[in-house]
Amino acid sequence: MTNRRGLLAALAVTPGLAAPALAQPRWAPSRSIRLIVPFPAGGSPDVLTRLMAPHAQAALGQNIVVENRTGAGATVGSNLVAREAPDGHTILVAVISSLTAPLMMSPPPYDPVRDFRPLSMLAITPTVLVTRPDFPARNVQEWHEVIQRNPGRFTFASGGVGNPAHLAGELYRSMTGANITHVPFRGSAPALVELRAGRVDFSILDLPSAAAMITDRAVPAFAVGTAERLPTLPELPTLAESVVPGFEAYSWVMWWVPAATPDAVAQRLMEVANEALRQPDVQARGAQAGFLLRGTDQAAARAHVTAEHAKWSRIIRERSITFEG
Repeated sequence: MTNRRGLLAALAVTPGLAAPALAQPRWAPSRSIRLIVPFPAGGSPDVLTRLMAPHAQAALGQNIVVENRTGAGATVGSNLVAREAPDGHTILVAVISSLTAPLMMSPPPYDPVRDFRPLSMLAITPTVLVTRPDFPARNVQEWHEVIQRNPGRFTFASGGVGNPAHLAGELYRSMTGANITHVPFRGSAPALVELRAGRVDFSILDLPSAAAMITDRAVPAFAVGTAERLPTLPELPTLAESVVPGFEAYSWVMWWVPAATPDAVAQRLMEVANEALRQPDVQARGAQAGFLLRGTDQAAARAHVTAEHAKWSRIIRERSITFEG
């Protein structure tokens, strides 16, 4: 008996012997995983998703299927995931419209804060302020002064009511008191065509959409909407540093799962997402596509969603913006 008690005591204090019995196995999926992209194939969120998918598939040991479920400003695909079982097998590739679109609907199809668990902020899609070619300004400070001196004269374009470019323009209006008129189009491409033709005055839209026209000098670029300058366009100041302190408006991509997803499942999926982002091909091709890659923990992702919800809810209420589909 004495020898037995001694052996048990030795096991209790020997490092590394008792630990395996306490360790919890990492969650692993039991079948294929669906990544739901609420925008069409070829768009920015879809591009990033398809870059990450092979790496996530290798890490999880199950097939990953990318599904484009489009419609109603990202709410069709987002609502699908909100209603799925919280077992880690269906993931939403959430975009800013997943958060803002239901705020413009009555009744909203889902609650973007209550119904989801954010796993990681994957990437930021920067925005850029571009103007018509003959806009009477040479830089962002002059642009801002011209708009302030001429209330009601200037228009800003977006890809539609409730579109991120629309909300960015409304944020500028709210923070500066600018008297400007919104002109919505059916997508960023026609908005840029009209901007280049001089029929609208400016837009604050996602950089990938405008990159070709900026490179060709078809439209002037004056500033970016991110908090910091961009490595790819270091000469462009931020709107915050130049004319509107505190201004931030950009698109983003996250992984969200249903709110009731267990901790172990959420933790493993977060790890897999961030591991995929660190792969050299994702880094290189993601940067080439215009993303600022991030990869955060769940707490940071949740904090970002909370802050964005507060900001855009206020703007949507102030301007009485109603989503038109």
